Amino acid sequence: MNLKMLHAVSPVNSLSFQLHGLLQGNFSDPIVVPQQELATYTLIFTQQGEGCLTWDNEAFSIMYGTCFLLNPHCTIEIRNSGQSPLSLWFLTFSMHMNQSHPPALLEAGEFTVPHFEVLVRELQEIAQHQYTADTLQQMAAHHSFQKLMGSLLQHLGPHQKTENSRQAVLEIIASLKENYQQDVSVEELARQAKISNRRFTHWFKLLTGTNVSGYMTALRINHAKELLLGGGRLQEIANTVGYRDEYYFNRRFRQTVGISPGRFIRNHHKKQVNICAMSCLGHLLALGIRPIAAANNLTNNLHLRELSYDIHKVNSIPMQLDEIANLQPELILAPCQNDYDKLSAIAPTLLLSGNEHNPLSLLRMLGETLNKQQEAEQWVVHYNRKTQRHRARLAAIYSRDETFSSIEIRSDSIYVFGNFWCRGAYNLYDGLELSAPVIIQQEMINKEAYRIITEEQLPLFVGDHLFDDSRSRTV
Repeated sequence: MNLKMLHAVSPVNSLSFQLHGLLQGNFSDPIVVPQQELATYTLIFTQQGEGCLTWDNEAFSIMYGTCFLLNPHCTIEIRNSGQSPLSLWFLTFSMHMNQSHPPALLEAGEFTVPHFEVLVRELQEIAQHQYTADTLQQMAAHHSFQKLMGSLLQHLGPHQKTENSRQAVLEIIASLKENYQQDVSVEELARQAKISNRRFTHWFKLLTGTNVSGYMTALRINHAKELLLGGGRLQEIANTVGYRDEYYFNRRFRQTVGISPGRFIRNHHKKQVNICAMSCLGHLLALGIRPIAAANNLTNNLHLRELSYDIHKVNSIPMQLDEIANLQPELILAPCQNDYDKLSAIAPTLLLSGNEHNPLSLLRMLGETLNKQQEAEQWVVHYNRKTQRHRARLAAIYSRDETFSSIEIRSDSIYVFGNFWCRGAYNLYDGLELSAPVIIQQEMINKEAYRIITEEQLPLFVGDHLFDDSRSRTV
């Protein structure tokens, strides 16, 4: 046995990471992280919602699955750009090596991991024991953290060329614009980009705001619009843009644009007003009107994202008044008095508040203003027929005595919703005719869009069935 190693003066090369802090939070305020300088390496993982990370004056979109390694002494700011809370993990750490010439293991930037759900579970496990006083649990948490960092190294090193992936997906997007008629799959496009399916999907969503299917549909429908206005036959247009079946094309056009190809042509021949929609985007699309611009918090809505892909997006918080003015709108739709006061200096402005009107009354008001009364009534008839079918189905499941409430629990407040625009409550109480708890029925229905309550008041507002928007599931 060689015992010389017992007298060695030079230690074996080693690498370890020190965890300084691990925090998970759900943020509803517009500014999640005020502008500040970081003191240590920081990992940020996005578990839910959408936002914007400004890193040394460069903006990056963040959404589910996006991961960032930020270097010490950089300046960051994070904003919430979606309607739902932004759920983020923050992990701060330092790296320790005893090598005289340590290799470059960490490269700041955006990266992806192959199994994001597994990563979140590992973070939850470490967070559960990071402040434990039990020595064995401390060792277990330390081991879990070292194992986590070891698995992340393959994604954090300089060999991981994020910019190459981004450029490869940009080239694919440019190619799709020229070959939008072809049927493609994510697997095929990822092979062309020479990256994994997950990494391709991540970058494609980041760069286009939608998935491959939604993007291809938008390209095809936009070209179809041009051909429709040129007087082409429906079957020929369907074939030209990549749909073999005229009836399927008709259905996809209606789903995307909100109206049939024939109605689209008739509407175009009417005088169109250039509208900037800071509110009521869904109402405009239901009427067959596409505004020249819309607030990005509206276009980010899950149900409107694909329908509004080609609409110019402007910030609502903070409001970009100069950009809106440069678009030269002929009419602006404002959601509240404060916004109305600012926007009315740019162009004629309508104050259409969901806090004062239910969705169908707003739709009829817009229809009268924009000479779309017939379209508005057709949509109302369609809505009423749909809710009637669902009421019949629910009648066999729930009794008339059971009550329902829609509540959103945030980190700093609790919201209860009446029967106006908020969180689908109109559909619950007016559309499906479900019953509200007594206090909501007496004090909020047809009176208040929402109310902020205390934790002590919560039992008064909770019905037999609760739609809890903070967790996106029914309790």
